[in-house]
Amino acid sequence: MQMSEIKKEDKMPILSLKQKRRIKNGVIHLVLISLSFIFMFPFIWMLFTALKTPAELLAGIGTLLPNDPQWSNFRVAVTTVPFFLYLRNSLIIVFFAVVGTLFSATLSAYAFAKLTWPGRDTLFVIMLATMMIPGQVILIPSYILYNQIGWLGTRLPLTVPYFFGGGAAFYIFLLRQFYKGIPRELGESAIVDGAGHFKIFIYIMLPLTKPALLTVSLLTFMFVWNDYFGPLIYLSNPDHWTLALGLRGFQTQFTGRYDLMMAAAILVMLPTLILFFAAQKYFIEGITFTGIKG
Repeated sequence: MQMSEIKKEDKMPILSLKQKRRIKNGVIHLVLISLSFIFMFPFIWMLFTALKTPAELLAGIGTLLPNDPQWSNFRVAVTTVPFFLYLRNSLIIVFFAVVGTLFSATLSAYAFAKLTWPGRDTLFVIMLATMMIPGQVILIPSYILYNQIGWLGTRLPLTVPYFFGGGAAFYIFLLRQFYKGIPRELGESAIVDGAGHFKIFIYIMLPLTKPALLTVSLLTFMFVWNDYFGPLIYLSNPDHWTLALGLRGFQTQFTGRYDLMMAAAILVMLPTLILFFAAQKYFIEGITFTGIKG
């Protein structure tokens, strides 16, 4: 009996390393797909709610799928309020905020990473320390300053500070890590060829840090696009309102109409989703601080 059992065990198939790897990857993908569905459920719920009728909303959570999808809810969300005016205002502010952040953060990061000057490390530590200061602490001094120079009620408080490193301490740190990962020999060889720091910055540093630049642009876009408090404080004219303020006004106007509110919320968040999925590859590369690519 023992010999027969040993022979049976010898005949049992042994999984190869490649098969084990496939099984492991399959389990990992199954877990990730399950987790992704859990994280996507709020968005799925928003979409189904936006397509329901008021009667279906009153029926409660028991009916997740809409019986008769009401695509007209999106048309109501666009036409009831000046949606495209708010969209234009948001795009204007986002454009100047992204351009200003890239301008100030790239130059500052290059100076901290590749140039040698007195007090560089000390000033870099002080800059990082500003990340610990809550925005509410400087709100009143900023408001008083903008009031004295006559910027209240305009888009200037929401755009100009980005050209001077306003709120860009993390982005400067991120880009500095990328610049430090670029071999110094590239810059030295360019200097031997007669290039100055400006040419080195434009023709060497910027092309090699595209993932980081796209990451900074995406993070700035998401922050400014979803910013509600800043426009609420500084924009008094309804013609200058952004989508964040317009969405709040829409919710006040249609209190209780969750179908219309979800439709408006989806339209507001749609550009962010599209931009994130389009730049997802570069976003991940930028966050991981991979530096120069081979």
